[in-house]
Amino acid sequence: MTYEAAQIDAFTTPGLLLRAARERQGMSEREAADRLNFMPDYVGILERDDYQALRSPPFARGYVKAYGRLLGLDEQHLMSVFDQVNVAAPVQQEKRTETRPLQLQRTGLGVVIGLGVLLLLVLVLWWWEESRGAQTQPEDALLFGAGVMNEN
Repeated sequence: MTYEAAQIDAFTTPGLLLRAARERQGMSEREAADRLNFMPDYVGILERDDYQALRSPPFARGYVKAYGRLLGLDEQHLMSVFDQVNVAAPVQQEKRTETRPLQLQRTGLGVVIGLGVLLLLVLVLWWWEESRGAQTQPEDALLFGAGVMNEN
């Protein structure tokens, strides 16, 4: 392989291969997406090699493979280029700390305050009914007593 060919291969990406093959066949991005049953933007995303823009980036390899099959590209070559461009970064385990969300802390306080206000409202209504009942009770007793006396 000559130096110039090695330089060309160094800049080859799956997206460039896919775009060139699609354009050679005279196919639009929309037509390719329809044939593959992809979301309308996926073909453009694959041709830009912007795999993080996909809804599920881990499936990018399968999308590229299916797109390459549609265009009749050499699957092994396309996948080797894809693997060279997308070297998987080692997965780092994040240190998880157990914390309660701030929303739950505020909600707990809100519930306590709400119950306190509700209890206060019930007590005020109870007191108001009792005081109103005490005021009408003597009148009721007089009327009741008068009714009893008239019957005798």
